[in-house]
Amino acid sequence: MRAWLLATLLAVAGCATHSPRESSVAITQSGAGAMPEPSLLQPAPVPPASRLTLAPDLWQRFAAARHWQPCELTPGVSKWIGRYAPKPERFGASLAPMAPLMDYVLARASAAGLPGEIMLVPIVESHYRPDARGPGGALGMWPLMPDTARRFGLAGRGASDGRIDVRGSTDAALRLLEINSDAFSGNPKLMFAAYNAGAYRLRKALAGRDYASMRSLDDLGLPRVTREYLDKIKALGCLIGEPSRFGVELPPLPAEARLVEVSLPLPVALDTLAARLSVPAADLRRWNLGTHARGASDPAVPLLLPQGTAALATELAAAGRLERAEPRRIAAANTPRAGGRTHRVSSGDSLWTISKRYRVRMADLMRWNGLNKRSVLRIGQTIQLQGNT
Repeated sequence: MRAWLLATLLAVAGCATHSPRESSVAITQSGAGAMPEPSLLQPAPVPPASRLTLAPDLWQRFAAARHWQPCELTPGVSKWIGRYAPKPERFGASLAPMAPLMDYVLARASAAGLPGEIMLVPIVESHYRPDARGPGGALGMWPLMPDTARRFGLAGRGASDGRIDVRGSTDAALRLLEINSDAFSGNPKLMFAAYNAGAYRLRKALAGRDYASMRSLDDLGLPRVTREYLDKIKALGCLIGEPSRFGVELPPLPAEARLVEVSLPLPVALDTLAARLSVPAADLRRWNLGTHARGASDPAVPLLLPQGTAALATELAAAGRLERAEPRRIAAANTPRAGGRTHRVSSGDSLWTISKRYRVRMADLMRWNGLNKRSVLRIGQTIQLQGNT
């Protein structure tokens, strides 16, 4: 039964196409290019709600966490509602393959105190594809530019590129959005615009203006795609936050299908694990793409697994019923280690990014260096990466 539920709700559907003039584009962090607009997916059959064990409702939680409510139908928002849902009865089914990752991102965003619309960014950017590629070297479901990835400790290439990892890239994207929110006085419109066009470009456009009171981006000279970026997010927020208003029926997300982080004590191959857990291998690979690319899981890095399989995975590992797998060799230079070294602070560094880069706990960094959460790092400052022995 569990396998049937997951296979049905998470079935991957095909994409419709748009003409080049209608294709949306999304400028990434540096504003260096455009990604194709993800098009509407074909519907997948959804079992009757009476046969599902429902989680605390994803869609109700999103509706409550939205910043822009109720829905305001400006011409731009109306245009994108029509493009995302030309047939409203199919729109809900198109979300089913993405729903587990949407739930994961919404939970993370809510925990960080960010607006619910954060959950919509990967739909606009990549349709929640962890391997999505964009101009300028952008990569991942968010997607992140190479310089942004290095800034947040996701350096690497190929199989070791942290941007294809859902957990790592989500950490980086949420941190970037938090920084943007702080930099622009908590104004959500400017936070999203900075993520799309780049904070530097936005600061130049806003020179001398009050960030907190900004309501419109129309007279700032920003690219059209940045202005439309906000319309897309608001349009999706309308469709998902107020479905009955637009004739949309949203697919239920079973509690068993919600993604949770599970640590296994030994490296395992994802395809083997998928077979043991009766989870579609393609889904498990997508949720843990970085792990799949390396050939085996890392015991130090939790896997994203459906909640309904977490206990079984832990039991199988504890009983020695999962076969150990050896990861593919990856250049050690791609994974910095702390081992008795120090780090010299450069522009953009924070305790959080340093801890991620060297795989040490932020609490340990603060203890080793006599710092606290409010400490301000100085460029050129030396940070100890291990304690005195």
